[in-house]
Parts: sequence; structure tokens; C-alpha cells
Amino acid sequence: MKTRFGTFFFLFFFSITLHAQELPYLKVRLNETLTGEALLTKYQLNTYSCNKDKFLKLNKLTSISASLAKGIEYSIPIFLYPYNGHSIRSSLNSKDLSLAQTIQTYNVSLLFGKVRKQSYKESGFIFVPYHLLNCRNEKQLTPKPVAPAYLIDDEISDKETQKKHKGHTQTVKIFGKKYQEVEILDRKLKGKIFYVESGHGGPDPGAITKVEGRTLCEDEYAYDVSLRVARELIKHNATVYIINRDENDGIRDGSFLLCDNDELTYPDLKPPVNQKARLTQRSDAVNKLYEKYDKLGITDQRLIVIHVDSRGKGDQTDTFLYYQENNPKSYKIAKTMQETLEKKYAGHREYKGTLTQRDLHMLRECKPATVYVELGNIRNAFDRKRIMEVNNRQAIASWLAEGFMK
Repeated sequence: MKTRFGTFFFLFFFSITLHAQELPYLKVRLNETLTGEALLTKYQLNTYSCNKDKFLKLNKLTSISASLAKGIEYSIPIFLYPYNGHSIRSSLNSKDLSLAQTIQTYNVSLLFGKVRKQSYKESGFIFVPYHLLNCRNEKQLTPKPVAPAYLIDDEISDKETQKKHKGHTQTVKIFGKKYQEVEILDRKLKGKIFYVESGHGGPDPGAITKVEGRTLCEDEYAYDVSLRVARELIKHNATVYIINRDENDGIRDGSFLLCDNDELTYPDLKPPVNQKARLTQRSDAVNKLYEKYDKLGITDQRLIVIHVDSRGKGDQTDTFLYYQENNPKSYKIAKTMQETLEKKYAGHREYKGTLTQRDLHMLRECKPATVYVELGNIRNAFDRKRIMEVNNRQAIASWLAEGFMK
């Protein structure tokens, strides 16, 4: 039965992609009194006169400025194309990238303006304005709608992406002069929101130890690894927010990272001395951003919290992880990160990092799916190599990012 249905749907779908006029039009029932002009403006269709003509014909009306009746259903000059779960181009049986991007921008713009309650991916239907298929050469009456850039997932294949973005870089000054130019490798994380928060900072340096008469502060090494994780995510076009920020440190390559206390909380808040107030300030910063994007329909939002543990000098640990209680997504991400670390260590030595639940403030109070990472024991000489040697810091950051983004 499943196979027969799939065959039938393919034949039906192939047919309607070739005959747009046979597709159903969007129908809306008015709960307020509007003119035809106002209704088309709401759906961003008033930019072409052919949309107005088609609206009048569909509804057997004579004037676009006449009032429409409340409670009556009207046909809108928007074709409803079934979305095949892959791309707009394949759904329309079209190779026209420009057309697909225009259609996608239109759909996202309606979602952003709350005209659409669901995205085309969630609803299973793509809104295709009448004018895009029937009067593309007509001069626009007003400027075309614009959707927020961070919501647009260009309908571009991996091969096309690599060709289009070869050599493209993004400048991120917080990484410092040496690392601020980030090469964009692909767009697989475009439209996804990541938060990166490093432990302690400001008035609290975290765990401290002495090496060769020099002081090592936990917050500096956690911050350096956090920046490197953020940079790896941006390489794939992710939107990344660094919650604990030091505008003048950047990514550093030395073994001894100078301790300071000038870190700020996103966007530029001075951290309180009180630990609970400081943590609340950070979780509030994350949650405000989360709510902003959640209202825009962005559900894939993730937070990684990075610390360096402090135990007895003889206690050697691998990088270990905590996840949020009663959050399957948090567990799944953390488990994937743990498995990634296991694979990276394979062939060198056995990885023994643990994965457990923990009732910590940033896990308990933050709304995104969150993973809490302890890089190692700052007081153990073997573990310190993981954070003091720059190649090791970069390696662990790359591995954490790889698991975190999957």
C-alpha cells in the first residue's frame, strides 16, 4: 500500500508541476472587513497588476477597492505547491535557482510577518504567487518584499555552494586580528542559532593553579576554547552568539594566557560580583535571544557551556559532559559529542569521558538545548596539556564543534 501510494503521488506531483493552472489556489476566510487592495497588500501581492486582475477574476469581482464581506471565503492568487521535503526547485520540477530563491524569500517573509502560521516545510505546501509564473516580465508597481537574511536557506546544492562561496570570508573582530577573517566553507548551519558561553570571567577567574611560577586561570582557557568553537561553527554559516565576551583578548596561541577581569556579558553588561546574579545575567541573555528567534519560528537553537574542572593534582580526567535533565534533545546532542570524541581518540588511546545529568544553573535555567563541557582538570599536569598547548586547544574545539553541530 505504501509503495502504491508513493507511485501515485509521484505521478500526480509530476503532472501538477507541469500545469500550475491546475493547482489549487490559497483560500482565506475573512474575520474582518477589508478591501481587495488591502487583502492583496497583506499577502504582498499588490506589487503586480496581474495579481489584482487575477484576484478579481477568481472571485468574480469588479473593483479592487471595494470592501470584501466578513466571514466570506476568497481565493488568493497564490498557487499551493506540495513540498517534497527536499527543495523548492525539485518540488516545482524546476532548475531555476533565482526563481526558487525568490519563492523562498516570499514564503519566509510571510512567516516573518505572521501571515503564514507555519513554514512551507512544516505545512507541506509552498506558496507560489501567481505573478512569478505568469507575469514575471511585468514592471513592479512597488518594491518587492524582503525577508530577514538569517531565515533564508538558499536552495543551493553543496557543489553550487562551494563554487559560489569559494574564498568568501566573514570578519568577526572578537576573534582578534590573526583569526578575525573566517572562511565560509558551506551553508549547512545557515538559519541555525548557536550560543557559546565560557565559565566564570569578570570578577571570578574560576579555578586557579600555578605552573612554573605563573598563574593559570580557568576562565581564560575556557574562553579561548569557546572562541575556537564559535569560529568552527561560523565556518558553516551558523549564527553564533558569544555570551561571555572579552573584546581585547581574541583567540590566543600562547601556552600562558594572561589573567584579567574585563569580560562582559552579552551584549555589553558588567558581570555582578555575586555568583548567582552573574549566572542569572548570562542565562537571561541567552533566554532573551532564544525567545526572539523562537517567535520567528526558529526551533534549532543550542547552547554549549565550557569550563575547566578543578580536582586533586592526581585526578586525571578526559573531557566530560553534562546534559539537561528531562531534555531528550540535550541528551542526544551531548551523546553525539561524546561519540565524536571517542572516534577522535580512537587509535591513540581509550577515551573515558563521562556523560551525565547535572542540576547546574546554566543547564537548569537556559531554554535552548544545552550541553555543559568540562575540558579537564586544571590541577593535573597531564590534563593541562589539553588546554595549555595551542594545537590541543584547537583540536578539542574542533571536535566539540563537530559533535555539537551534528
